[in-house]
Amino acid sequence: MRRESVRIEDGPNGHSIMKFTLTYQGELRANDNFRKKWEIRNHFHPQLEELWRISPALQRVWRQRNVPPTGWARLETHHSLDTQLNEEMERISAGAIWPQMDLCSPIVVAGRYFQPLVRDTYALQCGLDITFLRKEDPGRIYQGGDLDNRLKTLLDALSVPNEQQIVNDDATSDPIFCLMENDRLLSSLNVRTRRLLGAQNVTKHQVSLTIEVDVQVAQSRLYNQPFLGN
Repeated sequence: MRRESVRIEDGPNGHSIMKFTLTYQGELRANDNFRKKWEIRNHFHPQLEELWRISPALQRVWRQRNVPPTGWARLETHHSLDTQLNEEMERISAGAIWPQMDLCSPIVVAGRYFQPLVRDTYALQCGLDITFLRKEDPGRIYQGGDLDNRLKTLLDALSVPNEQQIVNDDATSDPIFCLMENDRLLSSLNVRTRRLLGAQNVTKHQVSLTIEVDVQVAQSRLYNQPFLGN
């Protein structure tokens, strides 16, 4: 077994607040096309959908998803408005009535609806710790940059796709549950590689992945406090 790590700089307040595990078994190719990424995304969808259903923290997040931009009792602003604080305070003083923000609002891409867990509206990031089993000999991890490129396929499949990556099929009903809004919210990535044993008559692209997810808060706010517990 050989251990390879890729570190990405943590956020200013990137402490872990929620942990869970995702799994994948199947083919994972380097720089795969958007249709295969769509299939892998659909594989993670029911796992994340169940997490939203059974997690008390996420149930609370869902119930409290509608908040005014100025926060509960106007104690704070939404983090996206921090640079406009003076203007916001002037509007508050003038008695302006604020519309509520739905922090869990689905992200719509080319007519399809996606429900990411780690997203900008909650000021979240995440770290991934991956156990990567593959049908390759030990010591051949970086042959042709293959591992890096397969990880790129995986990260794309864990994220909301762009318009060019949409597949209009009926395999999964909207909203499609994703891990991340985009891979910009990835704060750390750690990979352990091992030989995949027991899988017979499969291609070298066959993998088994165990993905430990560490959700982190980048900016502490009242509206992301439910993530502090599972």
